[in-house]
Amino acid sequence: MPTTRRGDERRRAILRRATHLASVEGLEGVTLGRLATELGISKGGLQALFGTKQELQLAIVGAAVEVFQERVLDPAERAPDGLPRLRALLGAWIDYLEVFEGGCFFTAAAAEFDGREGPVRDAILLLALAAHDLAGTHVRLAVRLGELAPDTDADQLVFELHGAILAANQARQLLGRPDALDRARRAVRDRLDRAAAPA
Repeated sequence: MPTTRRGDERRRAILRRATHLASVEGLEGVTLGRLATELGISKGGLQALFGTKQELQLAIVGAAVEVFQERVLDPAERAPDGLPRLRALLGAWIDYLEVFEGGCFFTAAAAEFDGREGPVRDAILLLALAAHDLAGTHVRLAVRLGELAPDTDADQLVFELHGAILAANQARQLLGRPDALDRARRAVRDRLDRAAAPA
C-alpha cells in the first residue's frame, strides 16, 4: 500500500540521520527526544515508529548493518575468490570509514557497549563476529589456493589487518590525520605481500 511505502521511506530517512548522529554522539546520545529535535518532528511521532529507546537503538544498529552490507560486503563479493576478494573486502572496509560523520559506526558503538549486556551489545557483537569470520574465511581460502603461505596463521593475520583498520579510524577521527586511510591501505597491502606464498 502507498501509505506503508511512505511510512517505510520515512522510517529509513529517520534511521539514516540517526545512524550518522549515533556515530558522532553515541547510541546513548540518540534519544527519542534528541532525534525529534534534530529532525524537527514530534517525539510522539518517533515513539509511534520506534517505541522505546532500546528499540530505536536496535533499529539504528540494524540500519548500520545494512550500510556495512551495501558498502563493504556486497562489493567484496563481486571480486574473485581468494586473495582478490580478501583485498576487495579490506579495501571496501577502509573506504567505509568515511561513510558516517563519526567514522566507523561499529567501532564507536563497540567502545560504548562492550562492557554492557543486553540486546544492543549482542547486535553489535554479531556484526563484529561476522566481519571477523568472513575475513578469516577469505584468508584460509587464499592459503588453500596457494596465494598465501601455507604456514599462515589466519587468526593472527586477521587480527593485524583489522588492527590497521581500527588504527586508521582513530587516526582519522581523533588525531585528524588526513593520510590515515592511505596509511591503512599501505599497511594492508604490505602485510598481505609479506604473507604471500613464495613464487
